[in-house]
Amino acid sequence: GTQAAPAPEDSPSETTVAETPHWPAIAFGVWAAGAAVAALWGVVTYCRLRKRIDDAVLLSEHIYETDQIDSPFVLGFFRPRIYLPVGLTEQERRYVLLHEQAHIRRRDYLTKPLAYVALCFHWFNPVLWLSYHLFGRDIETATDQAVIRSFGRTDTAGYAAALLHLGHKPSFPQAVPLAFGEENPKHRIRSVLSYKKPAFWVLFVAVVACLAA
Repeated sequence: GTQAAPAPEDSPSETTVAETPHWPAIAFGVWAAGAAVAALWGVVTYCRLRKRIDDAVLLSEHIYETDQIDSPFVLGFFRPRIYLPVGLTEQERRYVLLHEQAHIRRRDYLTKPLAYVALCFHWFNPVLWLSYHLFGRDIETATDQAVIRSFGRTDTAGYAAALLHLGHKPSFPQAVPLAFGEENPKHRIRSVLSYKKPAFWVLFVAVVACLAA
């Protein structure tokens, strides 16, 4: 008689495809979730800060004062503004304004948020977290040096005292603001008090090294 045809078996390739985990999709989902959380943190901290300074009083062009903050800072991506806490002495206000105006001249209010965007995309890389921390510290150190370059001994000591009085350190990386006393104020005070204007040859070698890199 006619021999019955063997029952069809599952195709090995189909079984393999069905059982293979979609690792690229899973990895992308984890990356996207981490990037979204980091971006959301930046947006939430910005909105909370904006809400606190809604009632700030305009003192002069782009300079505001409010009793809702403890430390002065620059805030704003397109129109940077300086926000001062109530109760600063005349000397402290002078130092703070010099510092924050230097931030604005150097366009730090643009570069720091952009660096935070890079951190959001590379949140899984510990090197980027370290780089962002060092970048923020370098911004503040460079701004301190730009301010005190023309200072005498008395003003330098007064500037260091203002850093000590107004210093604070955020507990988590933030895209904003550029606060006067953030990023390890004790380290910045030591740098201010020991600052010496570099010799021309040091600057020349540094520029050549950067161009070569």
